[in-house]
Amino acid sequence: MSELLNIFPFIKQTMLDLEKQNKFLNKVTLTGKINALHVAANLFEFTDKTAIVFDELKIELINALLKENINKVTNELNFKAKTAIDILIRNLFERTADVGFFSTDSLIIDFLSSDTVSKEEIQNHLKEYASKYSVYNEIVIFDTAGNATVNLNTDNALLSSSDPIIQEALHSDTYIEKYAYTDIFKAQKRTLLYAQKITHNGQNIGVLCLCFKFDDELRGIFEKLATNNDQIALLDNSSILASNGLQKHLKYSEEPYQINKQGYVIVTTKASSYQGYSGVDSWFAASLHKANTAPVQIAPQEDEEQSKQKEPNLKLLSEELNLIIQKANAIIEDIADVIINGELIASKQKVYLLTPILDNLRNISTELLNSIKGSIRNLEDVVKEGLVHDVKMASHLAIDIMDRNLYERANDSRWWALTPLFKTQLAKEEPDREALHKTLLSINELYTVYTNIFLFDTTGKIISASHDTSIVGEILEDEYIQKTLSNKDSQKYFVSPFEKSSFYNNEATYIYSASVVNSGKTVGGIAVVFDATTEFEAMLNDSFPSSQEGFMLFCDRDKKVISSNNPDIPLSTTLDLEDRFFQLQGKHAVSDFVTFQKEEYVIASVLSQGYREYKTSDNYKNDTLSITFVKV
Repeated sequence: MSELLNIFPFIKQTMLDLEKQNKFLNKVTLTGKINALHVAANLFEFTDKTAIVFDELKIELINALLKENINKVTNELNFKAKTAIDILIRNLFERTADVGFFSTDSLIIDFLSSDTVSKEEIQNHLKEYASKYSVYNEIVIFDTAGNATVNLNTDNALLSSSDPIIQEALHSDTYIEKYAYTDIFKAQKRTLLYAQKITHNGQNIGVLCLCFKFDDELRGIFEKLATNNDQIALLDNSSILASNGLQKHLKYSEEPYQINKQGYVIVTTKASSYQGYSGVDSWFAASLHKANTAPVQIAPQEDEEQSKQKEPNLKLLSEELNLIIQKANAIIEDIADVIINGELIASKQKVYLLTPILDNLRNISTELLNSIKGSIRNLEDVVKEGLVHDVKMASHLAIDIMDRNLYERANDSRWWALTPLFKTQLAKEEPDREALHKTLLSINELYTVYTNIFLFDTTGKIISASHDTSIVGEILEDEYIQKTLSNKDSQKYFVSPFEKSSFYNNEATYIYSASVVNSGKTVGGIAVVFDATTEFEAMLNDSFPSSQEGFMLFCDRDKKVISSNNPDIPLSTTLDLEDRFFQLQGKHAVSDFVTFQKEEYVIASVLSQGYREYKTSDNYKNDTLSITFVKV
């Protein structure tokens, strides 16, 4: 217990105060025995028993205070660690799909297998891809001997590589993922690599290698999560891979928390899998909080006298704490009975030596009750603070995951619009529909967040589709389609409103599109149908704090529900909440205790901030909010 009390000095002070009052009670009892035992033996025997009961209650109270405060700190730390690694895993899952798609690029295959594509042409091709995704700082195409035939980063002088990942990729039917030092990118101590073999007519002809901006990505994640001087780290079984300043070695633990010799409270967690992908098995995240900076309780807003009169909010407290309050009241009532009986004895027998003793007992009872209820009121503030923190963090996490996910959708559509087959075939009067369907299907099998991917020509007619081929031949007249066909800039993408679509079983979703441009002329477009219902609900479920009860929503500015993990609040519901929860600006969250549908909740609303270029510098405007409801 002493170790925990050092982490929470305000609880230690509470214990010392209670011990002081209990000692005073014993002292008063002893004084009474010396001076008036002959007239009130039963009275002082009772105060002796009361002191023992109070001492037991003190231990119960301190343990309860420690438990609640530890829960608050560890819940916050666990949420941060879990958020850090789960966001990273979601990001890296997309990279595994990217390397699979890119390794089948026909222009890259032609470059390696023939002399029809120049090095300059393929380098420009890589630049086009990289300009859509700012998460890569190097893309390299190797031949089977490990010679770098072309690489994207002109600052990275690379002729060849002896990294084993090349041979591993050549002997694997899937991607290879590795985080280590590599001669592929000597400027970095370690690089996160994704490699996959390139084949032509059943023969290996090379290896594609993507270098992910690992440090850059982790820095952004840590900056968002590291509040209250907390430290966050990503680790494997032997070392720290990245952190916001941490240098100490840590080990994964199944325990809810650890306390090390430096006085840090430490929580470690492994990633949840995302669509079957869990990243490197040995990776885990840690979140640490320095003991001497552990958050103290919020001071009551009332003046001292009002604060003493205020009863704790029993709805916010555990059954254990409510029982402690009941026991405290019983002790005070017992002392009050002692005082009344003592006054009767003093009056009847005219023993005035009891008067100062009874006055002291009266003062002690008042101080005891104030100390117990005061510490529990402060704990109530801690519980409130913890609830608000959980709710805000959940809302921030959900909207961040949404932004990151939709960033990928905006980029995917533009990536695939660069596919040489799409360019050449859509330029023809009679495109090879079978070849287009086969390529679309292979893409959709890699990127499982889409229910369909389709191509359309300059008239808006659907030429080919990956899954639901019954839509082939339909003419599209939507505004986002018209914008796609009138555009020639490969950096632009277009998005449908979030509304019901026949392409998504008449449910609401976003459809992202990009122009297919061949020799400076727009020859059609590509559109991807996002599986919004499934993906958004998964984001909400993954973001909601597991220690709480409630639900989450994605909404627009007009209070319309975009996604819900509460079956009683279906999509398109207009929420009956105050405007202030929907009129946010910037990064601030709005949180409060409210009554919603006859239940008491603490809720927090957070506005979408975008991710990297998405919604920040690409001129796409679409305000969405995540709102978390946690039951009080």
